[in-house]
Amino acid sequence: MTQAEFNLFVSRIRDCLMHADFGKCAMFAFLNVAFMAATRRKLKELKPPTRRPSHRCAPDVHSQEGPTSHYFLPSAEHIDRKTCIKHRLLYIPEVEKFPLLDAFFFMESNPMTLVGLRMTTAGEHHTTASIVRQFTEYLAAYFNGWEEFAQYMSWEIIYVQHADSTPMNDWLAEM
Repeated sequence: MTQAEFNLFVSRIRDCLMHADFGKCAMFAFLNVAFMAATRRKLKELKPPTRRPSHRCAPDVHSQEGPTSHYFLPSAEHIDRKTCIKHRLLYIPEVEKFPLLDAFFFMESNPMTLVGLRMTTAGEHHTTASIVRQFTEYLAAYFNGWEEFAQYMSWEIIYVQHADSTPMNDWLAEM
């Protein structure tokens, strides 16, 4: 399959699958180097809520650090033992209502960056402190040394939207 055929396949598959299933399938596109390159060119930072200046996103700055393989995260009650954080591994939660993100990966940057992926519409873009807390508690239960990593880690979220949806232009975080 050529790159153009792959991109066409990904863009058309959404018509054949329910939204939730499409979200899970679409996450696999981030394993494709050409898809990541095309995505990096289209990333736009949401206007920060403070006077912090805009900056280039980590996947753009560290273009060779995208995910190369995937791993399905089990639900919290099925975690036998903690594991080490692996860079360039796309973590896809098996839990249907996983808090905050649909998938994520870690980039080996300074500081280390967690890049979250979220399938959403502008109307669904609500992040609360309790949702972030649930997410970090899950990661603390799953990863060795999470508390130490989290102190210095940079976070970025890529919101993946359908082309016909209302674009998100501003932060809507409710922290």
